[in-house]
Amino acid sequence: MRCRDTDGEGFGLVEVIIAMVLLAVIAAAILPVLWSGIRFSSEQATVATATRQLNALIEDARQSPSCSSLPAIIAPHSFSAGDGLPYATTGTLSGCASGSAASVSLVAKRGSATLATVSALVYVP
Repeated sequence: MRCRDTDGEGFGLVEVIIAMVLLAVIAAAILPVLWSGIRFSSEQATVATATRQLNALIEDARQSPSCSSLPAIIAPHSFSAGDGLPYATTGTLSGCASGSAASVSLVAKRGSATLATVSALVYVP
């Protein structure tokens, strides 16, 4: 009968524990990067939503351009982004006269932070 040599077979408990500790250290090093990436992605999604909303307001202004309808576009509006937190839009209007292009500027803000800014010319027939 032959004796089996068990010294070189498989991993021992110490090796498994060392491997788990090394994996935990690597995971702990990567976790802050993942967290900041998720936070940055959320912030960029909010900025993209605000930009889409401002562009939609500009398109609404271009659908029925008149000096009487443009003040409703630049009036303060409140919207909610994907994170559920509200943001507000405000705007300015200059040069509104029949037969010319009116300058419309819109800003989306959350608190004191500016999320997006859009400026456009709207032809008023």
